Amino acid sequence: MLAIKFHHLRALIHRPYLCLSRLQPNNGPLMDLLQRFPERVNYMERTCVFEAQQTAHLLNNVTDTGSLVHDFPWWQMIPCLLCASSILLVASASTEPDQISTGCDIDELKEDAETCLKVFDALSVNSNAARRARDMLESLKTLSILPRGLCKEDPKFWFY
Repeated sequence: MLAIKFHHLRALIHRPYLCLSRLQPNNGPLMDLLQRFPERVNYMERTCVFEAQQTAHLLNNVTDTGSLVHDFPWWQMIPCLLCASSILLVASASTEPDQISTGCDIDELKEDAETCLKVFDALSVNSNAARRARDMLESLKTLSILPRGLCKEDPKFWFY
């Protein structure tokens, strides 16, 4: 649990840089930061995604869902997993196949998010919060962030 908390905190610290250019295009100060220090911002975004992946990887070795529910402080895991899986899903939705800013494969990001969702399934037996988080993340999986420069007014948008 200590490792999960460690990776969770590192992901939270770097989360403001996740998909910065796509999610905050109208935020002048953030765009100035991105233009002046693109390598640094890119590093922080990669760190955010890496830490979310590390959280998911810690759960890969859990084979018995019963032990997960009974041996772990699952009420503390829910916010950590929610954070990690939402980061992974947003990163996978915003990454263009030909321009991977996070340095990760899209399928790998989705696979790690699925690991978190499986844990939410196991935890949802005893927790309404886990059930709600699972449902929310299932709907987040359908998210698709538009490529750079494409807006709803652009005729290409309707073919995306």
